[in-house]
Amino acid sequence: MVTDICYQRAVMADIPLLAAHHRMMFEEMRSNGDDNGVKDTCCAPGEQLSSFPAPLTGQPVAPAPDFDRLERAQTEKLTEQLADGSCVAWIAACGGEPVASGGITILKTVPIPEDPAPVTALLHSIYTLPSMRSQGIASAILDRLIQEAGTRGIRRLQLYASEQGRNVYLKKGFQPLERVLLLWL
Repeated sequence: MVTDICYQRAVMADIPLLAAHHRMMFEEMRSNGDDNGVKDTCCAPGEQLSSFPAPLTGQPVAPAPDFDRLERAQTEKLTEQLADGSCVAWIAACGGEPVASGGITILKTVPIPEDPAPVTALLHSIYTLPSMRSQGIASAILDRLIQEAGTRGIRRLQLYASEQGRNVYLKKGFQPLERVLLLWL
């Protein structure tokens, strides 16, 4: 485990880095063929889902990935949500160079019997440079994000996990859900 890692809460000037890490995360998952937790929950490239039946509407199962558009959209999202506090992100740096990041976005949601609060947090964009992995950095960022959610009184924290990151989340107590469905419109 690296001991000279510094952690800082992201500020507006960090948005280009956060958006780039978000893009790199998805590019890497797709280049490795890792759609576990992505394909079955939130998204996946259409060509990799071609074995799935098309919806009754005749719409494509999923659009092809557009990483440039993804990065621009993430920049817009972060510009709005870091400013209003509905998104919080952390960055890890080694020797002054950023090596990892991750965030949570606070979402209005449907109350459930176990948690009648109408808010939840979506954990997202956890990314560590390949050369810095397996050193506890993502786990340390995750601890800070879990603490942030708890401080805000949020009881539900959810995410879409890559196969590579799955064990990090399971060790922290995340539980897989089986009944998530998605309809592409």
